[in-house]
Amino acid sequence: LLLRDGRLLRCWWWLRQRWLRSFLTETDVVDPERLRRIGGVDVSFVKGSETDACAALVVLDAATLEVIHTSCRRVVLTAPYIPGYLAFREVRFLLELLAELREAAPHLCPDAILVDGNGVLHPNRFGL
Repeated sequence: LLLRDGRLLRCWWWLRQRWLRSFLTETDVVDPERLRRIGGVDVSFVKGSETDACAALVVLDAATLEVIHTSCRRVVLTAPYIPGYLAFREVRFLLELLAELREAAPHLCPDAILVDGNGVLHPNRFGL
């Protein structure tokens, strides 16, 4: 039920973002000295396209910074771009890559994940 200007979808995402924010923990829950694997995720668009992109996951050994896992997939984003709600457009693909890693090689799953986003600096204090 997307209104022509996206108001209904924006309202739903606004509510969902605030609900998710209620689970936010702003204190360290992992001792950085105990990190064994560090992951990084991002979605990058194919030049000239607003919907064709590549979702990527890289996992490093925290001690040596050696790349121990990479995966990427070409994806088509179907959700509209609405400023302030990028996570609702992209995060599904990143979660799929992490789920596939967890299924295929759980011993390579990262202890921490770096995400290119604003986090609590987001205007709604809960961004990607």
